[in-house]
Amino acid sequence: MSRPSSLPNSRPSSRISSRSAGLDQELVMLLHRTLFGGERDLPESWAKQGFTFRENGFLCGLRQHAGGACGVLAVVQAYILRELALQGGAGRAAISASREQAGAALVAALAQIIWAARVGRLASVVVCKQPELPPMRQAAEALVKTDCNSLETVQEAVQAAAGAFIRPHGPGVAMLLYSVLMTRGVAMVGRDADFPSPLIMINGYCSQELVNLMTIGRAHSNVFDGEKVVGDPGEGARLRGIPRRSPIGFLTLFERQGEPGSLVRVGRYLKRPEMPIFVVQSESHYSVLWADAESRDFSVDDEVHAEDEDEQPPLEPDDTMVECADGEVIELHYFDQMGERDSSVRLTLSRRVGRALGPSTDYVPLENVILTRWPGAQIDWNGEEVIL
Repeated sequence: MSRPSSLPNSRPSSRISSRSAGLDQELVMLLHRTLFGGERDLPESWAKQGFTFRENGFLCGLRQHAGGACGVLAVVQAYILRELALQGGAGRAAISASREQAGAALVAALAQIIWAARVGRLASVVVCKQPELPPMRQAAEALVKTDCNSLETVQEAVQAAAGAFIRPHGPGVAMLLYSVLMTRGVAMVGRDADFPSPLIMINGYCSQELVNLMTIGRAHSNVFDGEKVVGDPGEGARLRGIPRRSPIGFLTLFERQGEPGSLVRVGRYLKRPEMPIFVVQSESHYSVLWADAESRDFSVDDEVHAEDEDEQPPLEPDDTMVECADGEVIELHYFDQMGERDSSVRLTLSRRVGRALGPSTDYVPLENVILTRWPGAQIDWNGEEVIL
């Protein structure tokens, strides 16, 4: 298979300041025990999933072949959009991105995710030398790890292996999993979580720990801001959430769906990330939502949606809320990497007249997710078919 023109040159660079070595079999088994809590092979939907772009329409949109790895793909998609926004100055830059721009953004996104997971000065890029990932007990001879001492060298190592990362039914997702685990360290991944937990659940879906590991480089178990201690003073359990404002955000239907007292609470560090690009969790699937411009808000004077300020960390200097003026709208785009559609869906938010909306079955899941971030919004699908 020839290298697509949308990717940077995939030949190794002489500037990479790194060292490479194979993985031994026991290490591979340890990685799988960390992923599953036992010695299991990656499901085919994970092992044969590369980071492949759409051929038409939304050229920076990834294509997911089967259910399972959507949490990882959605985070990578969000980081691709972030890279394009950094280049183009606004979220709309992704809509018109060329294949070349999309390929460069993918390399930068993978490198950023891997580099963010490091504990010390080194990050590891794991590459499979074979077109397909071998079974777990035969994989060691096919895997090579390159240790890198800077974000630039991580990016060059990813670029050198671009062909393996983007092969449609190749080991791209597996290579990213191994790279992040090796960079973070399996012991640290275990300490990150509140309690021992597999990163890939028995149903083949991502745990919150894995989504957080890909998003912020830490396998923390929660999405609230900072840490919380539950139980008696001095004897309680410390629960870890999001330590600081995240580069990308996270929104979930479980903030509005469930029994009172059991709802997930997403903190401000994820609801108001550095860029208004969000991984969306709806039921067991993950996709991506982003805004054209900087994060803005419709203020809500409603006790149902008022946040408990005692639980919120202080605002950072660049985190002041920008209020939408009367008549101003927010343009959002939504993309599902597993959907058949080759383009994003455009939605328009305007200020709702009257009370903000509480959870309701009158709204489709995506609308309920959007209302967790903009509870004072009226959502217009602009004539598009409503996604159920």
